[in-house]
This record gives sequence, C-alpha cells and structure tokens, in this order.
Amino acid sequence: MKYLWLIALLPALTASAQERRDFPSVFEAWNPAQNLNEGPSGPTVPLTGTKFEIMARHDLVFLGWQGLWLHTNDSSITLASHFTPQSIQMALKVRASLLALNPHIILLAQVDYRSSNDKLLRLPPGSPVWKHDASGNRIPTGEPAEYGVNYFLDFGSPLVQHMAAEQCAALVKSGVFDGCMLDWWHDKASDDPDGSARVGLIKAIRAAAGPDALILGNVNGSLPTKTAADLNGMYMEGFGSPFFPDWHTAATNLIWGETHLRKPGFTALEGWWKNSRNDYALMRMVTTLALVFSNGYVLFSDPNALPTPDHLHDWYPFWDKSLGRPMGPLADPGKPNLSGAFMRAYEKGEVVFNPSTNKVVTVRFDEPHTSVATHQTNRSFTVQAGDGDIFLKKQ
Repeated sequence: MKYLWLIALLPALTASAQERRDFPSVFEAWNPAQNLNEGPSGPTVPLTGTKFEIMARHDLVFLGWQGLWLHTNDSSITLASHFTPQSIQMALKVRASLLALNPHIILLAQVDYRSSNDKLLRLPPGSPVWKHDASGNRIPTGEPAEYGVNYFLDFGSPLVQHMAAEQCAALVKSGVFDGCMLDWWHDKASDDPDGSARVGLIKAIRAAAGPDALILGNVNGSLPTKTAADLNGMYMEGFGSPFFPDWHTAATNLIWGETHLRKPGFTALEGWWKNSRNDYALMRMVTTLALVFSNGYVLFSDPNALPTPDHLHDWYPFWDKSLGRPMGPLADPGKPNLSGAFMRAYEKGEVVFNPSTNKVVTVRFDEPHTSVATHQTNRSFTVQAGDGDIFLKKQ
C-alpha cells in the first residue's frame, strides 16, 4: 500500500505535531472557517482555497469520519467498523495533503456512541443496541429537530461498548485518523448518573485502539475526573454561554487538563460570541485566556442556538502564527501578575489576558513591541477589561 509508511509513523508524528507547533493554535470542531475577518478597520471576505486548504489552517480537527472521504458498506453507519479499501486509500491521500499543508495537524473522528436514528443505524427497534424503557420502547434523546429523531444507544452494555471500541480502533488502524472524539463526555449526566457507563466505554476504546490513540471528550465546563487516566483531551465547548460563563472556571479547568489527562494531554477551549462574529474583544479574550493558562487549542465560533450548522466561524488574523513556542510557565488563576490581569512569555512576544472582572491595565516593555490587535508599535499599551492582546518583539 502506498501510504503504509504514514501508518507506521503515525504515533511519532502525532506526538511531534503537538510538541513543535507554534501559537496561537486554533482548532476546527466539525464545521469550517468561512470568512477572513480583518477586524473593524478591514473587510470580511470569503476564505479562498479548497475545503482541505481551509481545514489545514487549524492544528486540531475533529469531524465525522465521512468528512475525510471514508466510506462503508455496513448498513449500520453509526457504528460501522469496516471501511472500503478504496475509500481508505482516498482518505490517506487527503491526510497526506493536509500534513503537507500543516505538518502539525491532528485529525480525530467522532464516534457516535450515545445516540442514533433509523437512517444511520438500521436495526430493529427491539435490538439490544438501543436503550429501552420499562415498556420496551426506545428512548428518544429529545435533542433539537436539527439533529433528527434520535434515540439513545445502550452505551453501558458490553455490546455497544465493543462496537464503539471496534469503530475507533478501525479508524486509527486505517492510518487516516490519530484518534477519536467522544461527545457528551461528563462524569455525571442524566443518561449515566454514576458515570460507570462512560468509564467502561473509554476503557474498551483504549484497549481496542491502543496506547497511542488520542481520545478527546467534550466536557464543556466540567472535569472528567473518572476517565482522565484514559482520556487525552478535553474539548471545552460553549465558554461564554449560560452553562459555562466563568473565565476563572475555564482557566482552572485548563490547568487541570495540563496536569491530569493521559499523556500527551491537551485542551481545546471553544468560546461563543454574544452579539456577532465581530465581537473582536471577546475573540481576543478567549484566545489569550487559552494562551496564558494552557498549551492547548482555541476556537471562537457561532453559538449552538443559531439555525445554521454549529461551530461555523471566521478566521481572524489575530490567530495567524506569530508567537512561536511558550517560554514562561502557565499563569495561576489565583495570582494575577499584571495589575489583576495575566501575562505569559512566548518565544516571539508576550500574551496578556485581562478578565472582564478587572479594570483597564497598562503594559510596559523596555523595548518596542507591536500589538497584534492594533498593529501599533510602542513601549506602552493599554488592554481593556474583557479583552486580550499579543505583543510581538521586534524581529
């Protein structure tokens, strides 16, 4: 096979991609960047390039496995674990092209362990794969209509856990993906009150997919204390929403992820805009929050309440690679180091995050720096509360 070399090198390439990438480091959650948003003084225009050229702007991408052109002949698509040889070759070609554009990109496939519908999981209503109530009826998830009529899967059963684990293992062993993404990943949830079903599931996935597979869970603003030993990544969806509003919680959880997740561990913080994609101060605040409290990934996207597909976003020049690697330690949420704000050193500059609960702060340097937000060069700058900035050294 033409791409066997890529499959063999996958674990080493994955570790290197995370360790050597520059910052800021942006991720894509299911849906793409649409526009280049130059800010209040510039235009917003559609991004040019192919789907995969736009995808390659991001250092971490998770999506359905069909998104990289994998195909199955299995009738039950949701839990398919056999992919056609032709589609694997095509998907490996896509992966190689993405790596050529961005050698640091990480690719994860969603495993739909929790729910499905009759179109994607063609099993009779009485199948033990579905979760049933006391009357033997399937249990609808009650999710918004945009997701279709979905029913819960019995992901606490050995059968469904085995099927989900086999799917993740097949995706990783194909060489197309570095690991798998698990949505709805909480220690305590109405569909798994004591968390035992998810503990059993991730152990089955880890055993099948192997020690080097990356596993990412959508934890929102919670901590995955019960599954951290097998979980590499925390996807922190919805920062800024009513269910995840507090920057201090986000900062504390980011630091927790750096120290408690299975290695290589990483975080992916997603903030949602409040008024529009032109909430530039909020975009900078979310981006700099991730930069000072983590070595992870960040995204500023549409909120889920919109009628359009979730997680669509613009690309901001603020995200262009400019900082190099981190030089200073992670900031401590309880110990501001800049008059109530937080500052962290990178190879090519400094990052300042100023919480909305603080006041305007002044940043001073011995040598001239350039603000990425304003493009102004000076030795002294101000950063408003609820904002952040990147200050680059003169090169």
